[in-house]
Amino acid sequence: LVPGRQITADRVTVRADKTGLSISGPGKIGKVPFDATYRQGFAPDQHGKSSVEGSVTLSQAAAEEFGLGLPTGMVSGQGRGQVLMSLVRGEPGELTLTSDLQGIGLTIPEIGWTKPAGSRGKLSVSVRMSKPPRVKDLSLSAAGLSVQGTVDMRASGGLDVARFDKVTLDDWLNASLAIRGQGQGVALEVTGGSVDLRRMPDARSRKVSRRASTPMKITLDRLQISAGIALTGFHGTISQTGGANGDFSAGVNGQGAVRGTIAPSPNGTAVRLQSHDAGTVLAASGLFASARGGGMDLTLVPQAGTGIYDGKVRITAVRVRNANVLAELLNAISVVGILEQLNGEGLVFNNAEADFLLTPKALQIKRGSAIGASLGVSMAGVYQSASDQLTMHGVVSAIYLLNGIGAILTRRGEGLFGFNYELRGKASDPQVSVNPLSILTPGMFREIFRAPAPVLKGQGTGG
Repeated sequence: LVPGRQITADRVTVRADKTGLSISGPGKIGKVPFDATYRQGFAPDQHGKSSVEGSVTLSQAAAEEFGLGLPTGMVSGQGRGQVLMSLVRGEPGELTLTSDLQGIGLTIPEIGWTKPAGSRGKLSVSVRMSKPPRVKDLSLSAAGLSVQGTVDMRASGGLDVARFDKVTLDDWLNASLAIRGQGQGVALEVTGGSVDLRRMPDARSRKVSRRASTPMKITLDRLQISAGIALTGFHGTISQTGGANGDFSAGVNGQGAVRGTIAPSPNGTAVRLQSHDAGTVLAASGLFASARGGGMDLTLVPQAGTGIYDGKVRITAVRVRNANVLAELLNAISVVGILEQLNGEGLVFNNAEADFLLTPKALQIKRGSAIGASLGVSMAGVYQSASDQLTMHGVVSAIYLLNGIGAILTRRGEGLFGFNYELRGKASDPQVSVNPLSILTPGMFREIFRAPAPVLKGQGTGG
C-alpha cells in the first residue's frame, strides 16, 4: 500500500460476506504503529476500489521513518492522527490525515515558537501516494502559528521541497517560505511577506544554534524596525550559526537605498546600516527632510526589553537646506550670512554624529553634534514619537571654522563661544528659544550653567 514500507501485524480480524471484505487490527507501517481497517466492497460499482481508515501514531520517530526531513528535536511526545486512504486500481492512492496534536510537542527554537504537548492544535494533510508521494495540501494551526502549503518528496526518499505560501506567527510574521531537503538537514528560504521586529520574541526566548547551518536566503517586502521606519525590498543571506548573522540590502520606507550587516549580541541581533545617500534615507525615515547627499553609518544594538536599541550614527559631507528649526535658530542669533546660505545652496556639515537610545515610542539623543565651516551645533534631549513632542537643548556656534579653535575645551559641535538654545513642543513646529547672554560664557565654563538634558524615564541621566 505504501511504497518502500512493509505493513506488519501479529493478529488481524478478517470478515467477509456477500457485501465485501474487511481486515482490521493493530499493526505497524514500517516502525510506526497504527490501528486501522481495510475495506473492499463486492458491489459492481466498488470493483477495483478499496479504502483504509483508522489511526496512526504521530511522533519524531514517525517523521524520521518517512523521511520528512524535520530537524531532530522539533517533535516531542506522541499523539494520534486519523487516516483515510482511498485506493483505486491503477491509480495512486489518496491519503488524508488529520490530528488535534494532543500529546505532541512542537518547537522551532530559532524563532521562539513552542507548542506544548498538553495543548491542542489542528493538522490536516492531503497526500497523493504517487512515486514519489506528494503532499497536495498541508495546513497547521497551533500556538499562534498558522501554516499552509505543499510538499514534494524525492524519488529516492526524503524531502525535496516544501513550499508554504502563507505562514503567520502571532502578530510579527506574515510571510511565504520554502524548505529544501539537504541530506541530514534542511535549508530554509523566506520568499516574501513581512516581519515586524518590534513584536518579535526577544533573544532569551530564541535558541542560538551552535552547529554549522546552511545560510538562509531572505526576501521580504517589508521589515518593520520601528513605528516610522521599515526596510523595504529586503534581500539578504543570513546564517543562524552562533546567532543570526549576515549581509543584506534594502530601501528605507521604499526610498533611500542601504546595505547592512547583522550580528549576534547579548540581547538579540545588532544591525549596521550604511548608505551613500544619507539625505534620502533621513527623509524617507521621517527623521530629517532637509538633508541632501552625504554618507551614513548607523549601528543599532538591542538592549534588554522589546524594541529598545542603543544607537550610534555618523554622517559625513551632508548639505542642509531650508531647515525651519535651524533657520529660526540662526535668525534668533542674527547670523544673516549663514541664514542666506541655508536658504540658498545649503549649509555643508563635514561631520554629524549622535549617540542615542531608540524605543518603540521615543528617541533619546544622548549626545549629538554637527560640524561645518560655518556652523557647529550640539544637541541632547527626547523626542516622543507617539505624541510628536520633543524637548531638546544644546549650543549653536556660528563661524565654527574660527570659533572652533577653542573647541578642545568644549563638547563636540560647540565652539569656544556659542548660544544655548532649547526646542519644545510639536516636532513639526517646535518653539525655539535662545539665551543671548550665554555667548558671554566661554565653552570651558559652560557645563557649570548647563541644565541636565532631558532623558527617557528609567534610562539614566544622559550626557
